[in-house]
Amino acid sequence: MMKFTFDNLYNDTDILRAMFSDMLQYSESEVIISDEKFNILYSNSRLINDNKKHMLLDVLNPLMNADIRITIENFKNSDKNHILLKLIVNLEEADNLPIEVNISKLRDKKNKIKGYFVLIQDITQEIKARIQKETFIDIISHDLKTPMRANIQILELLLEEKFGKIEKSVKNILEELLNSCRFMNYMAENLLIKYKNEFGSAIIQPQKYSITDLIKSVCNKLMYIFERKKQNIELIIEDEIPEMEIDVEKIGKVINNLLINASEQSRENSSVVIKITGKNDNIEVSFTDCGYQKKEENLNSIFDEYINCSNKFRKIGFGLEMYNCKKIIEAHRGTIRAENRFKEGTSIIFTLPVRYSCRNK
Repeated sequence: MMKFTFDNLYNDTDILRAMFSDMLQYSESEVIISDEKFNILYSNSRLINDNKKHMLLDVLNPLMNADIRITIENFKNSDKNHILLKLIVNLEEADNLPIEVNISKLRDKKNKIKGYFVLIQDITQEIKARIQKETFIDIISHDLKTPMRANIQILELLLEEKFGKIEKSVKNILEELLNSCRFMNYMAENLLIKYKNEFGSAIIQPQKYSITDLIKSVCNKLMYIFERKKQNIELIIEDEIPEMEIDVEKIGKVINNLLINASEQSRENSSVVIKITGKNDNIEVSFTDCGYQKKEENLNSIFDEYINCSNKFRKIGFGLEMYNCKKIIEAHRGTIRAENRFKEGTSIIFTLPVRYSCRNK
């Protein structure tokens, strides 16, 4: 957190007041500046009107319970320069107003505390936006995914001719419909993962499992993608791989995303190589496509949110897949990276500890 210095301004309160009055006359947030003894030097009275003759704590006290008072006292006596509090308060003109309180220490060049800067913001719109996103998650989870799965199952049964023989022309149409449904389900899954990570609800539930078996299982489910482009999957296991402590569902989605990405990046009649290596207490898994190399400066950016990971093909929906992989791998205390191969293609490599640790980051 940046340290503020107000060396000369504290010698002239009028200058301080005039400067912030001009800066914040259009601000909807409450801005308060106090000296080191919590005497208010400036306030713009946006959310709290009766604060001109009070000390800072007199203004904050009605907003705080005992725990928050202790938090502020601990902050005053600590080396921290900033704290953030989220509260629900009852002001004169609003019932149950959600607010965010930022308190920063103002220091001089000698690192001595000269006062406090307080920003109180109405976060009603932020809460509403969060509720809308959570509603969107529910829609994806129930109203979209359920019928998509049903459509996929019905189309698979039709293509297997469980209900009778079908003509080749009709089969081609059904295969296109099936692929579209699968892609829509794939997009919905990645949107759901992204928002769960954003809201902190993507909890890791580790269990002992063979990552080799998991990779083979996902490969079998995705063979239809590789068959379309006449591609092969080559699995190389270099060491004896023990069972790992992983969230099987989430790591399965990582493998799913990386396989689809490798297929999309690779040319027809080529191979995607998966290599599993054991290194000390870690397992390293690489997915190497047979496609076009990326610029070195762009390699790591493929894990950024909404960055398209394809240089040649601009596929709708790509941009969350690699981002979600990174979040899941990091939640397992692992790492993920991208590397160009010697002649052609790119490798996505993730490393996971054999034993999952619940320690905080």
